[in-house]
Amino acid sequence: MGVPGFLRTLSLVCLLGLVCRSVEAEDVDINTLARIIQFFDNNYRQVEKKDNIEIVRQYAAAINVPKEQCQSGFVPDQNNFLKKEEEATNVKNKIYDPNLALYQGDELIAAGTLERTEGKKTYKRHSESTLMNPPDKSPMSTLLNKRKEGCVVFYTYNSPCVQTCIDINGNYNILKMLETWGKREELKAFVFKDIWKFDTRKDLKENFKAITKYVPLYRCVSAEECYKCEGADMDKCVQ
Repeated sequence: MGVPGFLRTLSLVCLLGLVCRSVEAEDVDINTLARIIQFFDNNYRQVEKKDNIEIVRQYAAAINVPKEQCQSGFVPDQNNFLKKEEEATNVKNKIYDPNLALYQGDELIAAGTLERTEGKKTYKRHSESTLMNPPDKSPMSTLLNKRKEGCVVFYTYNSPCVQTCIDINGNYNILKMLETWGKREELKAFVFKDIWKFDTRKDLKENFKAITKYVPLYRCVSAEECYKCEGADMDKCVQ
């Protein structure tokens, strides 16, 4: 049987080395995705008070779970979701330990802000970079290798920063790992809730293309409200 012209063109583009996401790729159910993100926040988010203002500490988490747990109708809870992981309190203790800032489990990885000192300079490594670098030996690559053709969701409370995480020339960018992940055949979603406070919203539509080039991008703001960052909904992702 002859290959239709469109598929011949798509195959040629892929052979030329460009990243190709399957035109028939199934999306994560967006309502289920919203509930998964709420599960993360309910269990792993940490809120601190400063001058009577509640501040959510930045963290990121990723899962590699059976496909059906990202499809319509699944409602994650303590009895049916991430059952092999440590208690939420233990996970949080590791995430928010500034000198560790990392949890690695069977189906879940998570990170907070890692404090590092080099010489006389102290810096903070962002949670997304901790999980995705170095790409070939990262916690994310280990997680991906644990299950094929399941569902992988990567969530960061604040959107990846433009100056480091999605800067193609940055030493700690996450784009190489996203490229590797994007080539896999599975349900996948990259999700954030808030806009990183130091990024300019007017430029984010263009900058987010660094992510959507490889994997679908979503913004989930509550257990009932998620948007896929494309088309008309892109405006809701950058407001």
